[in-house]
Amino acid sequence: MSEALREKVERAIEAQSYARLLGLKVVEAEEGRAVISCAKRPDLLQQTGILHGGVIGGLCEAAAGYAAQTVMPEDVELIGVEYKISLLRAITSDTAVAVGKVLKLGRQLVVVDVEAFNEGSDKIAAKMIFTGTLVKKKA
Repeated sequence: MSEALREKVERAIEAQSYARLLGLKVVEAEEGRAVISCAKRPDLLQQTGILHGGVIGGLCEAAAGYAAQTVMPEDVELIGVEYKISLLRAITSDTAVAVGKVLKLGRQLVVVDVEAFNEGSDKIAAKMIFTGTLVKKKA
């Protein structure tokens, strides 16, 4: 794991209010890959006591974006343009973990594969494919 990339992702989480709202944490960060966690809290659950699907979507989108940031040029930002998520099983553990892996970094688009898990499980709870566009940072 690269400490510099981990710190880069931690700074990105701190800069984004939605990531802070969800309480996202960096587990690992390396070139083309980020592992992000979200602790289960009462305000993030749906009525049956499991982590809400919207939270899982937000966690997976974040893992995609942070994985992309590990390989993006410094003069660009990432804007999500599309994702498809399949919720395959409930997140019932105290922590959800999402692993984002960059499949393709192009001049304008980045495509990232994401899988989410109950902490400590290797069974996929959610699967996302994310596409984002790279835009020049404003001066």
